[in-house]
Amino acid sequence: MKYQYAAPIAFLLVLCACLIPPVSADPTDAAGWYAAGQDLTAQNNYTLALQAYDQAISLDPTFADAWNGRADILNRVHQKTQDPLSTLNLALDASDKAIALNSTSVPFWLNRGQILYNIGYYYKDTAGDEATAAKYFNDQLSAFEKATSLEPDNPDAWFNRAYALCGMGRCSEGVEDFKKVQQLDPNYPYLEGNLENAEKLAAAQTPFYIKYAFGIVVGYHRHYRCGVLVSCGEEKILGLTAFPFFKR
Repeated sequence: MKYQYAAPIAFLLVLCACLIPPVSADPTDAAGWYAAGQDLTAQNNYTLALQAYDQAISLDPTFADAWNGRADILNRVHQKTQDPLSTLNLALDASDKAIALNSTSVPFWLNRGQILYNIGYYYKDTAGDEATAAKYFNDQLSAFEKATSLEPDNPDAWFNRAYALCGMGRCSEGVEDFKKVQQLDPNYPYLEGNLENAEKLAAAQTPFYIKYAFGIVVGYHRHYRCGVLVSCGEEKILGLTAFPFFKR
């Protein structure tokens, strides 16, 4: 009688072990730490995510995705640090390394463009340095143009390029890019509102992220956010970030 339930219990334990995902132990290689960084990013645990990406880089300094993950996290948290500009420059340095290792990755170029935007906006809004801001906004546009050249059918690339053009007061061109997004993905998140605003601003020749910044919800950066799909539906310009975090 004492052991009559032993076999059924053992069977249930084996069944549970098969059905319930095991709790992952500390990663032992760069790929494992990178995967942990992605998971932590999805959980908005940016401190531990950054540590995970740094561990991956320490084990494999040529791990381009880990460098890009580091760049992404630093860009996300820059306004919560004591020196936002220094944090953004660290993000840009990490982006430099990622692209040096893989210059054909569209997510890398999109991430870089978003970092450059935030640096430009810092100089414009905080430092009041229009000339330096303009340089970074131009570099931002170049990054998004690189993305569109690498993947002409990527709606994220065209959306970000459209946004950059409108931000530089070139909304007529931005409207055309938003329409390109519409052709590629008619259901692209928040496209309709952004296109409508861009058309109004093109007529008024008003810089996109100056007069109407609080009313414009930036679309999704859908391809990646370090490989993890992240919603940015509540993020706005002049909020924590200028662009959504991978998605957006």
